[in-house]
Amino acid sequence: MKKLITKIFILFFFCSVSLKAENSIYTVKDNQIFLQNDNNVLELRDIAKKMAFQNAFNILTKKILGPKELIKLDRINEIDISSLIKDFKIIEEKINDINYSANIAVNFNSESLLNFLEQNQIKSKVMVSEEYLLFPIYDKFNTFYLWEKDNEWYNSLQSEYDELGLLKLYFPKRNHVNKLRMPAKRLLDKDIELISDFLDLNNKKKAIIIMLAENYDLNSKSIKSSVSAKLFSNGEFTEINLLKRSDFEENSNESNAKLISKVVINELQEWWKKQIDSMSFQSDIEKAFFLKLDTFDLKQNIFLENKIKKIVGKDKFFFHEFNNRNVIYKIMTSYDINQLNLALEIENLKLIKSDSGSEYLLLQSY
Repeated sequence: MKKLITKIFILFFFCSVSLKAENSIYTVKDNQIFLQNDNNVLELRDIAKKMAFQNAFNILTKKILGPKELIKLDRINEIDISSLIKDFKIIEEKINDINYSANIAVNFNSESLLNFLEQNQIKSKVMVSEEYLLFPIYDKFNTFYLWEKDNEWYNSLQSEYDELGLLKLYFPKRNHVNKLRMPAKRLLDKDIELISDFLDLNNKKKAIIIMLAENYDLNSKSIKSSVSAKLFSNGEFTEINLLKRSDFEENSNESNAKLISKVVINELQEWWKKQIDSMSFQSDIEKAFFLKLDTFDLKQNIFLENKIKKIVGKDKFFFHEFNNRNVIYKIMTSYDINQLNLALEIENLKLIKSDSGSEYLLLQSY
């Protein structure tokens, strides 16, 4: 009995953490509004609120919709954004004789928003990633920095990182212990065993290595910068093509880390969305899969049902069969199993094909 209660508690804990992470993407915090003061504060606040709602809606939809779906959204004449909002809060407000400014955090109702998109046949991509451990290596004039306090690249990336984005990043602490455990040189040498051990110590499965190299060019009298990125997963390295150009040149005697970090963080979010959109995962033809789950895991079944419905849509997920041992759901989707598993990584779960047939899927923890 104690074991059963423990299992239920652990499952409830992980579901709650996942739900909190997923719901956080529907909140827009840094939402600054600037207006000219016409001495009517109540009217200014009302105008600022409407502008904040519109701005937050634009930020969120850009985060969870692809380019084609955004075009569909633009074709809708009038949208009652206020009906999609759960609550809002004025974080900061400044008023003087000339200007009015406010930072208004907006929290959208996830169910209302997703229903609105579905009704208008707009497919959303609400897939929060697992946490990727980030290694920000800074090559400054051929001196490598990683865990040092004066690693400007680390500072800039952490400052620009959006905690409410779909891609979750983990920044290990900069201290002497980590410097001993994972030296920059061993990372550059692709020491697979040491990197894997460091990931295990931090309870992470994957890492992103981003290196900013900066050198001073005597001819142009400016700092030249280049960026490279790699994904480390399952003991293998894969190049990440983040930018259209990897080299930057600015007429400056100072580091370009701050400028480039803003671009890189945005590109990382886009990279994650492309993992969802990968052509190897998606085709034009819908397939039928049958998900077989144990009947005694009711809480997990409900959680998975809601999770997968958000990916494939409510009208593509059906209750199919029920018996004493299993409950079976039918899933109609153009996505591959790999795409569905991207959404389950954060729970340390994945779908695998059963022995009874390729169209039947089982759930496996790892």
